[in-house]
Amino acid sequence: MSSKKDKWVRDTALLFFQIFSVDYEDEAFINKLLAGGGGNSTLCSTWTHLNGSFVMYRISKNAYSLLIDKLEPNDRNKVILKDDTVYISKKIYKKYHTMFYHNAKGAENRVKVGKFFHFDHNPSNKKVLELLNEKIKMHKDEPGFLDELTEYIKTIQTIDLITVYEDDMRTSTDLANPNGPLSSDERDRLLNTSFYRLQDSD
Repeated sequence: MSSKKDKWVRDTALLFFQIFSVDYEDEAFINKLLAGGGGNSTLCSTWTHLNGSFVMYRISKNAYSLLIDKLEPNDRNKVILKDDTVYISKKIYKKYHTMFYHNAKGAENRVKVGKFFHFDHNPSNKKVLELLNEKIKMHKDEPGFLDELTEYIKTIQTIDLITVYEDDMRTSTDLANPNGPLSSDERDRLLNTSFYRLQDSD
């Protein structure tokens, strides 16, 4: 991790330490900050604005195979699998923008408009904040904990490029789970696939 990323991840750890280490007079205050899903929550939105600077990106093997199939033959050389990492040219995201980015909800509706892939936060942002809140509350007074927290958040979440059907499976199971959002390992097991690292290329 670069020096700049090291600073960002440490400052992110410090920010959430300051938020969750305080004993607020009314527990409903934190619940209010966490209310809503995705970017609708104050703290979820804060996390998503920061985590792109240091989280690891992955692509499911199912998504990689489908992507190769969907690309025009002369564009397939812009998606390279090497040493367990998939490199995707930024030109692919630009040329096939709708395949990756569209506001349609649900796999069937997404496919109808030409969206086949989705960037999914794994685990969900709300689950990440629950984990951070719990860990900080339990260990906030331990010497050197901020260093430990900094290392912890480097691997607390990945951003996964998956198929829209894989995203449906994760989302519906998350919503149906009576104990709240699933862990990243639980969400990975749902998909019955494995992952490559994912990086942009020129």
